[in-house]
Amino acid sequence: MKILVATVLLFGCSAIQVDDGGPADIAGEGGKQDGGPGIDVQKRIEPGTQDAVLSIADPRLGYVFYAAEDSDVTLEVTHGGTDMGLDTLLKLYGPRLQNGQYIKTFATDEDSGYGKLSRIKKFHIPVTGFYLVELTFGAAATPSDNAHARLAFSCDGTCTTVDPIVPIDEGLKWYRRSAERIGLQLQSFQLASEKLTAKAASVQGDWGVILDVDETTLNNSQYQQSRLDLGVGFSPGTWTAWVTSKQATAVPGVLAYTQLAKQLGGRVVFITNRKAGVECAATEDNLHALGFDYDAILCQTGPSDKNPRFQSVENGTAVAGLPALQVLAFVGDNITDFPALNQTIRTQGAGAYASFGEDYFLIPNSMYGSFDANTDANPM
Repeated sequence: MKILVATVLLFGCSAIQVDDGGPADIAGEGGKQDGGPGIDVQKRIEPGTQDAVLSIADPRLGYVFYAAEDSDVTLEVTHGGTDMGLDTLLKLYGPRLQNGQYIKTFATDEDSGYGKLSRIKKFHIPVTGFYLVELTFGAAATPSDNAHARLAFSCDGTCTTVDPIVPIDEGLKWYRRSAERIGLQLQSFQLASEKLTAKAASVQGDWGVILDVDETTLNNSQYQQSRLDLGVGFSPGTWTAWVTSKQATAVPGVLAYTQLAKQLGGRVVFITNRKAGVECAATEDNLHALGFDYDAILCQTGPSDKNPRFQSVENGTAVAGLPALQVLAFVGDNITDFPALNQTIRTQGAGAYASFGEDYFLIPNSMYGSFDANTDANPM
C-alpha cells in the first residue's frame, strides 16, 4: 500500500497527520486569466461514482468533497468504467482554508487498487471541512487524450452538507442579482448609440466599431458562479468547457447596439481573448444563436495584448475582405479593451479618461479583470 503519512500539523486544536507533499497546486486560481499547469477542479461530489476523462491538455482533475471529523472516506479508481490498462494516481488534499488553499497532501496512492489503479482506503478525517482529491495519470502511464476513469467515493460517517464552500462573493452577487448592473449596461449602450449615430452622419469612408466579447457582449456569470460554488477560480479546462457549451447570454443593450451600427452602414468587429480554434468556433455559434450579425471576430492566436489586433482592423489586415476601418467606438469591460491603455491610467488624473463617453465605452464587470493584479489602493 502506497499511502504516505508523515509530519504533524496543528489546525485549530486538532493534530493532523499529513504528508509533506505541500498544498494543492490548483490551475489558474483567481479571476478569469491564463492559468498555468495544476489541478483543474471539476465539481463538488458526494458519495457515489464520478466518471472522468483525462487528457494531455488536462491531465490533473480535481473533485471537492465535504467530510465531518472522524468520518472514514475511501476513494478508488474502479475497474468498471475505467479504460483497460490505465495507470492512475490519487492524491488527497485538505482541509480547505478560508484563503482557498488546500493546505497539505494527506495521502497519495498509485497502485493499491485493481491492477495499476489507485485506492485510498478508509482515510480518517481529522477536521470537519472540505477536501480535494486529485485524479491523474500514474507514473507508468503515457498521457493520452480521452482516457476514461471512474472514481468511487464512499464514506463511513457524514460526507454531505448544504453549506457553501465559500461565503458569497459580493462582486459576483452584485453582477448576478442587482438592478444597478443592468441599468449601467443599458445606460452605457444608450450613450454609445447616441454618440455613434452622431458620428456616422458625417464620417467619410469605411468605418466600424470594435467590441470585446466576455462581459461586454456575452454574460459568463453562470460560469463564475459555478467556480465559486467549488471554492476555486478560473481554470483553462473548465473555461473551454463553458465556452463550448454555448450557454452564455447577451449582455443587456449590446445586441441593439450592434444592430444600430450595421443599420448606420458600419462594420462590427469582435476582438476577444477566447482562444482561436475550438473556443472561437463555439463563440461564433453562441453569437449567431443570439442573433448577432458581425463582420469579423479576432480571437487570440498569440499574446493576450489586443493592440496588434486593433491596429490590423484600422490598417485593413485583420481578415480577408474587411477593408481598413476608421474605428468610431471601442466597447469593453476591461481597461485593456481600449487602445494602449492599462491599469496605470489610475495614476494619470481625470484628463487621461477624456475619451470615455466619446470614443470609448465601459461596460460594468465587478467579477474579474486586469484590476485583480493591483495591490495598492485606487489613487484617484
